[in-house]
Amino acid sequence: MNTHASDLLQTSPLRDLGLLAPQLQATFPSWRPQRCLDHILLSPTLTLERVEVLAQPISDHLPVAVEIRLPGSLTADAFPALSPAPRGSDE
Repeated sequence: MNTHASDLLQTSPLRDLGLLAPQLQATFPSWRPQRCLDHILLSPTLTLERVEVLAQPISDHLPVAVEIRLPGSLTADAFPALSPAPRGSDE
């Protein structure tokens, strides 16, 4: 979309979703970043632990990485039937 997060969150169909754009660092062009065009949009139910623009010029845009924490209702503990059985159990 090559646009700023504020444009995405205010003037696009995404505006009604309550998403957050935690990253404000420039990502384009990768060889001399001047514009913030790459985003990871987060639901407000997720907790941002870390956001980083990676200095890996593998294209004309720098990659963005985030580390998030899921709400308790979405962790493996909330879905025991989907969790792997402990090692050594006969299940």
